Amino acid sequence: MSDNEEILRRAASNYNDRPNRERYFDLYAEHAVLHGYEGVEPGLPSIRRHYRAQWEAFPDVRLTVEEVFSADDRPACRFSIEGTNQGPFRGIPATGKHVRYPGITILHFQNGKCVERWSQTDRVGLLRQLGVMQM
Repeated sequence: MSDNEEILRRAASNYNDRPNRERYFDLYAEHAVLHGYEGVEPGLPSIRRHYRAQWEAFPDVRLTVEEVFSADDRPACRFSIEGTNQGPFRGIPATGKHVRYPGITILHFQNGKCVERWSQTDRVGLLRQLGVMQM
């Protein structure tokens, strides 16, 4: 396992550690850029706002790393997110529904920190589970 893969796995562990979730942000460089995250501007302050809002909406959220693989300074990860919607989420009132949805992400590391990240998640599946979208 590469150092960057280990950093990614540690970040996932911190994400799931409710009392110590703030340590999740150790993953990112101050100027990090996230692609595929609507409304998240470059930089750690915007990244913090995004995840804190997610944690408020889904206080019991869990990130499961399904698979990690790397090429040089770019680990990639297949993951799933699950939790119960207990607070407002992107303008949607709390539904009380439990959701689980998959995603994939690629991170670019420099000096042990993520400087850029590309992610895709099943947003349609999430909205359907919340009951706000029908197909």
